[in-house]
Amino acid sequence: MVLIKWLFAGQRREEAVPLKMARHRRNELEANGAIVYWSERVLI
Repeated sequence: MVLIKWLFAGQRREEAVPLKMARHRRNELEANGAIVYWSERVLI
């Protein structure tokens, strides 16, 4: 799992996604205007 934290429209959010989806999800967030400020591989 990868924990992704981002800032969008003044709100901080976070989401844990499977490793296989992490790069796609990060690109998707950035394409929508979010600022991804943390991405960390975690064990859940």
